[in-house]
Amino acid sequence: MLPELPTLYWYLALARIILVLIPQLGYIHPDEFFQSIEVEAGRAFEVESNIPWEFNTSFPIRSMVIPYFTIGMTYRLANIMDYFTKEYLKFSMITPYLLVVGPRLLMCMLSFLVDFTLYKTCVNNNEKYKTKLVILSSSYVMIVYSTRTFSNTMELVLFALLQYYVCESLIFSNTLIKKREYLNYRYETSRTVVEKVKFHKLRLFLTSDSLRNCWQISLVTVLGFFNRPTFLAFALFPVFFWLYRGIGNKLITPMNYHLRIVALIICSIPVLFFNILVDSFYYGYLTWGEIGVLHITINNFIFTPLNFVKYNIDSSNLAKHGLHPRFLHILINMPLLFNLLAVFAVYGFCQATYNFVRGKHQLLPTVRSIKGLMMLSYLGPLALLSIFPHQEPRFLIPLIIPLVYLYSSMILPESDNVLIKLENTMIKKPKNKVAKASNLYMKLWLVINAILVIFYGFLHQGGVYQAANFLSKDMKFESPRTEYYIVTSHIYSLPESLLLQKSSEKLHHTKITKYAISKRYFLYEEGSSDLDVLVKDIHKIFKRLEDYNKNYKTKKRYKFFLIIPSSLEDQLIYTETDGFKFKKVRSFYPHISTEAFPELAQDLFYFYSNLKLQEIHTSVLYCLSKIFASFGLNVYEIKSQ
Repeated sequence: MLPELPTLYWYLALARIILVLIPQLGYIHPDEFFQSIEVEAGRAFEVESNIPWEFNTSFPIRSMVIPYFTIGMTYRLANIMDYFTKEYLKFSMITPYLLVVGPRLLMCMLSFLVDFTLYKTCVNNNEKYKTKLVILSSSYVMIVYSTRTFSNTMELVLFALLQYYVCESLIFSNTLIKKREYLNYRYETSRTVVEKVKFHKLRLFLTSDSLRNCWQISLVTVLGFFNRPTFLAFALFPVFFWLYRGIGNKLITPMNYHLRIVALIICSIPVLFFNILVDSFYYGYLTWGEIGVLHITINNFIFTPLNFVKYNIDSSNLAKHGLHPRFLHILINMPLLFNLLAVFAVYGFCQATYNFVRGKHQLLPTVRSIKGLMMLSYLGPLALLSIFPHQEPRFLIPLIIPLVYLYSSMILPESDNVLIKLENTMIKKPKNKVAKASNLYMKLWLVINAILVIFYGFLHQGGVYQAANFLSKDMKFESPRTEYYIVTSHIYSLPESLLLQKSSEKLHHTKITKYAISKRYFLYEEGSSDLDVLVKDIHKIFKRLEDYNKNYKTKKRYKFFLIIPSSLEDQLIYTETDGFKFKKVRSFYPHISTEAFPELAQDLFYFYSNLKLQEIHTSVLYCLSKIFASFGLNVYEIKSQ
């Protein structure tokens, strides 16, 4: 039976699924492709892919357990289905759309575990949940980030599960302690033997809660640690709350604390061993042949989280990915991800600090309360992650769970929380400033998140997927002997697996023969180089291709493309070229590259300086079309002049 939830929540949940299927064109960060899709697509479909350095077999720092059993299994299922569609329906379902949307749909389904755990935590604790679910589901963190193939997305899901199991244990323990205290009191105050026996039997029926959810908490913590070792920062306080349950009560001895630690360690061993075993097989450190001849040493096992820590404690390694000020998470990333929730979190922290300084300890949440757990579950990870100088917004997305739990009612109060004032025995509803402010907060929350969904979901680097899809189709219909030379500039890295070209590093086979193929495309990433440098590099490649065709009898059939933001079109046109020209073949919209953001001020100044009153409508339309055209991604074919 479905729970009674607001209609708005169901609409938002449906929107989360629909936006995945459309699909979202936005490209948040290269890691959403290069730490998941590129790695697994290359293996599952035997296509060319650009596997990053983190997965280098000599020093791997990424565990493949979760990617393999999520994205990898999705692709392997698609491979099985593709066999039948080819055999009986005569078409292949392996397309760039499937490579992107398949894993995202799985992540989207997993993201609803976050909603469910929040709902169950509220129900178990007899709290209102409707507002919390609406605020959670309307956040762009859930709509965009939680449906992408980041390791941070799995960190969010695992953190939600950990919070649920700890909260459930905490609530159960608090209830059980009250029952024990009541039965002990009745037992001690009983006047007859019959009553004492009765309450003694009732005490025996009480379930032990000392190790409640121990195995689940161990499982989630170890999986989270292998997924991202930084998960320990998120798990620290929830695990502490689980260990500390009931300590201080005369019915719970300190021995329980140590017993729980030992139990967690014992329950973690099988999961730990399983993760090490999978990674060792995946990276080739361990083989079935070595197991068969019992030739196994410690060198046959790989512990990827240790490699991760070794790499990241070296500041010179972090400098390669960008060093940030340590206040970036607090001052920039928190407001960027959580906007109003971040503001109310600062207010809540200041209020708690004030109560502590003034000695009003009774107003502070305790270590036995869910509120205390949630408060430390966002303050602790935020403080710990701020120590490291490499800080990206996505590192903080799991914090949405405690923030929504604590502060969602400040944005949208529950409907039955409206104050009613009695005047002259008449019930009146006066103007409620708090209600008006909350209404304003809710509108502001929805507007900000809608803007961020549009920006990160569709605009930011939105043309890259479309360009890859275009190239994939073009390669499919061209002769297999035609080589492709692709230069990209001022955009994120092009995911090579989306081109769906068979791997040149593997031996392919049909029913009757085996064969190898040569690499069909060559990708040149120019980053954010000046256009003069870009054109010089293009000239070198073009000259090499032309010289080959002049010097050899067998001419090379090739296509030469440049992919660059349309905001640079005017500069590109006026850049001098030597022996070749740019022919625009496609433009993809929408696309925003912050590396080449359109110069809107210049366009508006040009429009104003050339504005004529008698042609104002034409001038306005021209200006708008010019601005719109600059938010695109152009594909140029490079040909001889």
